[in-house]
Amino acid sequence: MDDSQSQDKACWAREMLHSFCDICIKAIEQGMRPNTHFDKAGWKYFMNGFKDQTGHALTKAQLKNKWDGIKKDWRIWKRLISEIGVGWSAELGTISAPDEWWKAKSQVCFFPVCLKL
Repeated sequence: MDDSQSQDKACWAREMLHSFCDICIKAIEQGMRPNTHFDKAGWKYFMNGFKDQTGHALTKAQLKNKWDGIKKDWRIWKRLISEIGVGWSAELGTISAPDEWWKAKSQVCFFPVCLKL
């Protein structure tokens, strides 16, 4: 992989993700995300804090890509566990739902007649 590619995408270990989330929370608590995004001071705090905690110097673009991806995943997770009968198993770290729910969600329709308009 050449240098331009290595700077575009970061490899995320579990510990890095935990540090990332901790720093996000601290930056938000300190008011560095006044609206829907971090301000300039917030990104600087984020980049420096992440390097201090993990030893990895990631760019603002790499951190923002991770932020955007986590935010998208969180929205999906929140919508999923809000369904009736669905919950979160902290013990297993997975979605918990009855077998009927899984069966209904896993059915795939390949023909247009299956679509309900």
